[in-house]
Amino acid sequence: MKYSASFLSRLSTLLFLSTLLFLFLCCKDLGIESSEGGAGIIVPGKSVEGIRLGDSRETVETRLGKPSSIGWADGLYRGWRHYTYAEGSRLNPQVRLQFLFIDHGDTYGPVDAIAIGPAYVGTTKEGIGIGSTHESVRHAFEPPAEAFSSQNILVEKYCFNGRRFEIHFRDSVVSVMSTGYYVPIPEEDLCY
Repeated sequence: MKYSASFLSRLSTLLFLSTLLFLFLCCKDLGIESSEGGAGIIVPGKSVEGIRLGDSRETVETRLGKPSSIGWADGLYRGWRHYTYAEGSRLNPQVRLQFLFIDHGDTYGPVDAIAIGPAYVGTTKEGIGIGSTHESVRHAFEPPAEAFSSQNILVEKYCFNGRRFEIHFRDSVVSVMSTGYYVPIPEEDLCY
């Protein structure tokens, strides 16, 4: 059976496009740059820079290298060990990211919360990041579950993916964000 050149050309194009669609769907299902995020991506309630709530200290170091500083942080209901990644000089560091690991005494537990500092340049899929205006946040997200203000500081708390996502505004511009907790703290979290 003989086929015309135009039929073979159309068939070839169709096969090529089908292959591209198949590869796109496979990559999407495998999680490549999917809802888990990646470099420069904030997924509220899940991950920052491809590091997910619940990941290990080793995972953080593998992706980002050694931290600028380490230490401890105390909360009302839990204590953490933290890794801080900062830019700038030692005298004037600008926090980029901070990972809070549940403190198990002699060991680091999983990433329980992630703080996004003023030096971080990544954004959510909606384009929300450090420096975004309050107006753009309200346009991108549903109204917050909770909000409070004091002088020129406004804090809004949202629930995404079953986790808290908190945005701090200074003079109506995003200055800091955070997400967590991996292990729920019912007394502190409005999502539970």
